[in-house]
Amino acid sequence: MSTEAFSLPRKSVGTAPTAASEDTLQQSVMLLCEQHGVSRSERAVFAGLPVSTPLEPGLALVALERAGLSATMVLRKAAKISEHLWPVVLLRKDGGGCLLLDRSSGENGPIYRVVLPELGRDPVALDADEMDALYAGAAILAKPKGTVGENGRDTGLPKSRPSHWLFGTLWRYRGYYANAAIATLLVNVLSLASIFFTMNVYDRVVPNFAIVTLWSLAIGVSLAMIFEGVTRYIRSYLLDLAGKKADLAVGSMLFQQAMSVRMERKPASPGTFANQLREFDSVRDFITSATLSAIADLPFVLLFVGVIFAVGGPLGWVPAAMIPLIALISVWVQWPLARIMNENLRESSLKQGVLIESLEGIETLKAVSGEGFMQRRWDTFSALSAATSMKSRHLSATATGIIAFLQQLQTVVLIVMGVYLIEAKELTQGALIATVMLSGRALAPLSQVAGLAIRYQQAKVAYRSMDQLMATPTERDKERDYLAGHTLSGGIELRDIGFGYPVPPDRPSPPPMLDRISFSVAPGERIGILGKVGSGKSTLLKVIGRLYEPTKGQLLADGLNASQLDVADWRHAVAYVGQHSRLFYGTLRQNVLISRPDASAEAFLRVLRLTGLEDMASRHPLGINLPIGETGEGLSGGQRQMVALARALIANPKVLLLDEPTSAMDAQTESQFLEQLQHALQDQTVLMVTHRPSALRLVERVIVIDEGKIVADGKKADIMARLASKKSSSAAPTPQVASQGGLDA
Repeated sequence: MSTEAFSLPRKSVGTAPTAASEDTLQQSVMLLCEQHGVSRSERAVFAGLPVSTPLEPGLALVALERAGLSATMVLRKAAKISEHLWPVVLLRKDGGGCLLLDRSSGENGPIYRVVLPELGRDPVALDADEMDALYAGAAILAKPKGTVGENGRDTGLPKSRPSHWLFGTLWRYRGYYANAAIATLLVNVLSLASIFFTMNVYDRVVPNFAIVTLWSLAIGVSLAMIFEGVTRYIRSYLLDLAGKKADLAVGSMLFQQAMSVRMERKPASPGTFANQLREFDSVRDFITSATLSAIADLPFVLLFVGVIFAVGGPLGWVPAAMIPLIALISVWVQWPLARIMNENLRESSLKQGVLIESLEGIETLKAVSGEGFMQRRWDTFSALSAATSMKSRHLSATATGIIAFLQQLQTVVLIVMGVYLIEAKELTQGALIATVMLSGRALAPLSQVAGLAIRYQQAKVAYRSMDQLMATPTERDKERDYLAGHTLSGGIELRDIGFGYPVPPDRPSPPPMLDRISFSVAPGERIGILGKVGSGKSTLLKVIGRLYEPTKGQLLADGLNASQLDVADWRHAVAYVGQHSRLFYGTLRQNVLISRPDASAEAFLRVLRLTGLEDMASRHPLGINLPIGETGEGLSGGQRQMVALARALIANPKVLLLDEPTSAMDAQTESQFLEQLQHALQDQTVLMVTHRPSALRLVERVIVIDEGKIVADGKKADIMARLASKKSSSAAPTPQVASQGGLDA
């Protein structure tokens, strides 16, 4: 008996939720990660997950898997949790969580050493009654992948085999499919009852007019048919339930992958990308109950052929000969279908790309009278897609027609041969009828093969597309340990940074957007970046914000290579506000708090005041809940930029990257905005791209970029003097300070 537990403070625990219990499960997950030596920040572990308050247990499992642990949830009494599984997260009755460290024996029962996050990190001792009042009966178990419990015992955790995004998910629900397979066996065996009933009625009941036997057989076959119907329903329910669970899991996984793909690896067309995700519908349809039921019935073709041999003797050779013919037709149709489906996928992607591109740019199309151009593209790709779809349907209809003819031919051949066998006293009339029924039942699954062929090819093509997406490199390396707990001071250094946007292999490579860029930024320093259009200014900010990874050189923060820090931690400290920052359908509040939904009301109101949005909200009858349309519809360009800045400031970043923050503002709004921004920036490091001289009042240092290279770097006064001197001594238009207020270097 351990005496350590008795030295711990005692805590009376009730079931009423506390204010701190709202995120205790999230805190318990992080405590469990620490116990297993996982070096990940809370922000990195939960980044991109649809985290709610309180955290859902299912998301807790996803977070632990992301942290490099193998995790599962079990229903188990606290006293039954093996010591080889400690520590574990216990789900509480108030919706939160706590961490069970160990259990020891006390005078009046077991004593549990538990960390309650709302009380701090120090463990407390709970007796059996207190644990019963706290514990909801479910626990989350986790171990580092590839490990086992002490003494080599099974930990009860999932095996650490590499999990495929689709097959691994289906394997997770193998219990449903195993039960469905048992149900399929029962369905096919029970379907024989009606056939044998018919045979016995014709062979025994009708010749002897045995009424008692007739009713006995009728009652028996009726019960078998009822049981068969119930079993069919259970099979369909199990397959639908497994398909639904797999659909939700895989769909969430695909969307998470799409959000995590490195920017330089994503498809150039948003429509193509969207169609790539939409193609999962084909895979989902293929794993539904109707398709899987048809596939599950295929092996039982051999069962029915065997019964035909047992009942009809040589008549069994007729379906035995037909089955290879139907199989050959089904295999033959696969090759042209595969080619057609690949063409259809490409054409559907192009069609979807035109649709999304047109809807997103409908205002521009109307302004330039470009509707006809997009209509022509839409009609062209629609015609191509319709043509390939028609080819696939025609091919399937041809195969289906041939198979139907062979089935009818089989019935004729069976009846003709059966008559001769009856004449020879080698077959009864009931056996002939049963044989015909059995032959129809044997070929029924094969008759669906042609229809399944189209769905199979669609699913195969979609699966390849999805598999390519899942294999695309993401921003976060799952196998890498990132430095956790480091707080950036705001100092940044670039060493020989180079970057070029990827191009298809069949196109010549353009000059790099950035070429050997080197400079350092001190914490709290404010720098303006000037240059001609296309010189690489915006690309530089995106590289510093880690939206793109440099192809050459090193990006450092506080002397650490940026690759050693999780991208979620980096973007929390380094906020990027693009020139055309996109707003999303919702409200002003939702758009500002999109990255920090848990921000306090005080922090939210503070950024509204700092960015000038408070006045805009006060003038609207809905206030902070004023509606915002897709892409910021309903707001002016300047208002959209203010919302984008507020969205960045809500996280209180150490580094602020601003790309043309005042380009859509008039002079008065810009002046007010810059004054408010001056007060908002306390000790933040600022790098700002601008063409407006008035915006340079925020900075004290200027960097000039031309053709991806730094051509000037120094104090603002010195650089501006050099630019003015060069302008006066040269007739060249660059650099120039335009009369409209623009500035090019």
